[in-house]
Amino acid sequence: MLGYNIKQKSNSNMKFDELTQEDKNYFKKVYYDKSIKWDERIALLKEYANVSRRTIQKWISKLGLTEKEEAESPELLKAKERRFNKNKRKFIVTWAQNNTPVHERFFNNLQEYANHLNADIHVIAGRYKNPTSVFTDRTYDQWHDRVIPYLDAARHDLHKYLSIMSDVKIQPTAVNPMTGLEGMSGINSCVFGSPKVHLQMIPVLEGCKPKMMLTTGACTVENYTDSKAGKKGEFHHTLGFVIVEIKDDETFFIRQVTADLDGSFIDLWNEVRFEGEKKEIAFESTTKRLQWTTENFGAKPFKWSGKSKVTRINKIDACVLGDLHYGKEDKSVLAATHNLLSKIRPDHIVLHDVFDGDSINHHERKDPFIQYQKEVKGTNSLKSEIEYLLNELAVFEEFDNVVIVRSNHDDFLDRWLKNEDWKKQPTAKNSLEYMEYSSMLLRQYAEDRVKGVIPEIINRRFPKYITLGRSDSYIVNDWELAQHGDIGSGGSRGSIQQFRRLNTKIIVGHYHSPGRLDGALAVGTSTGLRIGYNVGASNWLQSHVIIHKNGKAQHIHFIDGEYTTLK
Repeated sequence: MLGYNIKQKSNSNMKFDELTQEDKNYFKKVYYDKSIKWDERIALLKEYANVSRRTIQKWISKLGLTEKEEAESPELLKAKERRFNKNKRKFIVTWAQNNTPVHERFFNNLQEYANHLNADIHVIAGRYKNPTSVFTDRTYDQWHDRVIPYLDAARHDLHKYLSIMSDVKIQPTAVNPMTGLEGMSGINSCVFGSPKVHLQMIPVLEGCKPKMMLTTGACTVENYTDSKAGKKGEFHHTLGFVIVEIKDDETFFIRQVTADLDGSFIDLWNEVRFEGEKKEIAFESTTKRLQWTTENFGAKPFKWSGKSKVTRINKIDACVLGDLHYGKEDKSVLAATHNLLSKIRPDHIVLHDVFDGDSINHHERKDPFIQYQKEVKGTNSLKSEIEYLLNELAVFEEFDNVVIVRSNHDDFLDRWLKNEDWKKQPTAKNSLEYMEYSSMLLRQYAEDRVKGVIPEIINRRFPKYITLGRSDSYIVNDWELAQHGDIGSGGSRGSIQQFRRLNTKIIVGHYHSPGRLDGALAVGTSTGLRIGYNVGASNWLQSHVIIHKNGKAQHIHFIDGEYTTLK
C-alpha cells in the first residue's frame, strides 16, 4: 500500500456531494490498483473518507467505477485479432482458463495430434474470477505460455456452415453453457468454448443444412471457487476438444473428443498417448522456485520428460447405433456404419427401434388416404415388415454381443394386439399374424415372462441376440445402455435433461436428435432425415455413439452418408 495516504483526510465523515476532483481521482486510483487486494482497497478508501464499508461501495457505484475500465490483457487483445489458417482443412478447438496451468500431458498430446493431422489449433480464451486463487489480483488476465500462440478470442467462419464463437465469454460454471445462444450464428452450426462437453441440435426447415451447437472441453486443469457452483463446475470439468474436418465447400465433419485423467484420448481409430515420466524441477534458489511457480499459476514444480505418440486402434467397447426403423433406414448411412465397424470392431452392438411398425401404425389407423397409399404400395403387410426386419438384422451375426433395446416402436405391435379387433382392420392380410402373435403374447403372460412380441420374434431367429426389457440394465464400461429414452423415472416421459440427473452415465435413443448433457448422451437416427411425421422444423441427424476402451464416449455424425475424411 506504499504511495497511498492511508490517514483520514479529515476527522469528520466525508459527504459524497463534497468530494473534490482530487478525492475522486484518489478513489479511481485505489479502485483500479490490482496490486492491492480488494479488501485492502476498500479499507484504504474507508479510512480515507471516514465512512462505513457499505457507504464506500455505494460511492464506487455512483462514481461509475466498474471492472470495465480495467487495463485489458495484452494477450486477450492479441487473441481478438486471431485469424484462422485458410489453407488448413482440419482444426482443433479447445478452451483455456485464465491464470490457470495447462494439463501438460494432454496439451502435448493435442499438439502431436494436430501435427499428425496437419490441423490448426485454436484455444478459446476463457475468463473466470476465482477469488480463492492466489493469482486473482494480477493487473490483467493472463494465460499459460503454452496456449498463447494459439489463443483465440475472435469469431471465425471456418466453413460456409460452421462458426467458431471464440468471442463469446461463457462462465465455466454455467449449468447449461449454450442457453440463449441458439440463434447467434444464424444458419451455421457453432462451437463455443467451455470446460463442459455439451451437444445440442437446433431445428431447421426441410432443405436446410443440419445445425448443431457444441462446446469444447478444456486444456487447463480445474481451478474453481470453493462454492456450490465451483464444486459443480469442478465435477463436470472435462479435458477435451472439438475437431473439424473440411471436406469441400458444402460439407464438413465435426466430433467432440474427451480425454482421460492422464491426458490420453482417442478420436475414431487414432489413440494419442504421452509416454514418459514426471521429474521434479531443481531450482538454484527459493526465489527461482517462487518465480517459476508464479509464472505457471501455482503449478507444482514438475516437468514431463518423454513424447506423445499417435497409434491406430482396431477395437472399441461398444457402438450404439441411431434408431434403425427398418424399412425407413438410410442405406448409405448403414453402409458407412459397417465400414466404420470394420475398422474399429466393437465388443457390443446396441440397436434401438429396430422395428418401425409402419404396417400397423396406430397413429394412421383412421386415415383412409394413408391406408389406401399403403395398400397400393404394399406397405401394410406386417408379415413382410417382420421378414424384412429379420433379414436386415442378420448382418450383425458376426458380432459377439448384439443387444436389442426395448423401444417404443416395439410396443406398436403389442398395442395393436391388445387394442384392435382383427375383424375390423383396414386390410385382412394381417389376420393370421394377429392370431399367431396374440398366442405368443398370451403365453408370455401365462408364464410370467412378458418381454413383448418383437423380442421373442427376434430371439426365435437369433437366439444369441440379447433382447432387453423395459427395466433391464446393460452396462458397458460404466455406461448404461439398456434404456431407449422414451420412458423416464417412474414411467414419466423421458428426456436427456432428466437422464443427466441419474446416478450413472447413460446413452439413449428415441429422439432421433443427437445430444449430450454432461454424462447423458443421445444417439440420432439411422433413417432418412425426413420420413413423413417429422414435419416443419426438425432437429434430426444421423448419428451413432461409440464407447472407446478408455471409457470415453464419442458421437459419430453422418453427413450425406459420410462421417470423416480420415483414412
